[in-house]
Amino acid sequence: MALTIKQIQAMKLLTDTTTDYIGYGGAAGGGKTFLGCLWLLTLGLAVKGAKFFIGRDNIKDTRASVVKTFCEITRQIGYNGFKLNDIGIVFDNGTEIELLDLTFYPYKDPLFERLGSKEYTAGWIEEASQVNYLAFEILKTRVGRWKNENVKSKILCTFNPRKNWIDDVFYRPFVNKKESESTKFIYALPVDNPYLPADYLKRLHELKDNATKQRLLYGNFEYDDDPTTLLDFDRISNFWERHPVGSGIRYITADIARFGSDKAVVMLWDGYMIMDIISLDTSKTTEIQNIIRSLQGKQGVLTHRVIVDEDGIGGGIVDTLSCNGFVNNSSPRNKIYMNLKSECGYKLASLFDSMSISANVDNDTRDIINRELGQLKTYDSDKDGRLKTMPKEKIKENIGHSPDYLDNFIMRAWFDENYDIQSNYDKEDLGIF
Repeated sequence: MALTIKQIQAMKLLTDTTTDYIGYGGAAGGGKTFLGCLWLLTLGLAVKGAKFFIGRDNIKDTRASVVKTFCEITRQIGYNGFKLNDIGIVFDNGTEIELLDLTFYPYKDPLFERLGSKEYTAGWIEEASQVNYLAFEILKTRVGRWKNENVKSKILCTFNPRKNWIDDVFYRPFVNKKESESTKFIYALPVDNPYLPADYLKRLHELKDNATKQRLLYGNFEYDDDPTTLLDFDRISNFWERHPVGSGIRYITADIARFGSDKAVVMLWDGYMIMDIISLDTSKTTEIQNIIRSLQGKQGVLTHRVIVDEDGIGGGIVDTLSCNGFVNNSSPRNKIYMNLKSECGYKLASLFDSMSISANVDNDTRDIINRELGQLKTYDSDKDGRLKTMPKEKIKENIGHSPDYLDNFIMRAWFDENYDIQSNYDKEDLGIF
């Protein structure tokens, strides 16, 4: 049974004594399902009475794809010592492979408590890019708990590109050469698989949608084929390449967090140009107030050009500074939008090609900003058809953290959405704040 070079590399990681989490894939046709089935079959025969899992967002799809491939591999090697049942696959030697439903149920089981009592030797998350990050985190605590005397616990994640947690956990450390000893990624593309039918590659090359082709043929993690995206990869890339030009009118936006629950991010703007970004992992409200006041004094930013996220503890800062407060779910000016944040999110999308940046940010921060901007998407409309952007809670599920930088961009758009109000302030200005 012939393996590709990338599959051989992956099998070495899956059988070593140091790696805990292996990501494999990057495009269609890389042999992901074959790899996962072969690995668990090999382990299942070697470790009597072991317990493994195969998890996916849709268990029906798991049965349709994985079980079919598993049975084909066993047919090729002439092994029939197993049975299929409602739980999954049971070997004659007592080994079990349980098929897990990793669907996210926000009301019935938002914390994946159904996984809390499970005990596994190792496991595989198929199509991991479609699975909620919390499921991966919980399963990390459930492996290494059954028959691991002679086998190391591991989790294999197979996936195609997507801008969510798999990008953060596997692809980004790989491409930036910052992988840890415990977490590795094997980048497998269709061209790495010499056993693919020629027609399969031909169909991938014939894909009309560029984003889909970039993901499935070239394994490009920067592209998102979600049609609801308001800012695509090309527009975000161009944002960094434009020569920064300010307007002379400066603004401050601030997304507030407390004691490390999220980041606190403050941005200084000259027109649409970002002059500076201040990010704090943990901070007191007094510290953020002092940062904003210092920027006001040094940069001449009038108080009516300062806006702070007023939800939560940000309200205290708004009261102290007497600046603008941004309440995400407050009423929009234009009733075609669901709320203020959605209104300003759409405004941001219309303004984005006018924006530029001069802030000195490292590559990691730039990557985070890119991923957050890519999460500006239209979301479920209500029964009246009002426009809505993806809520923060859903974005957190996708990327594993709060979109603090994106929130600052959205708040900057508030000033343009409320241009007439700001103009009245400007007429009354005496240069004193």
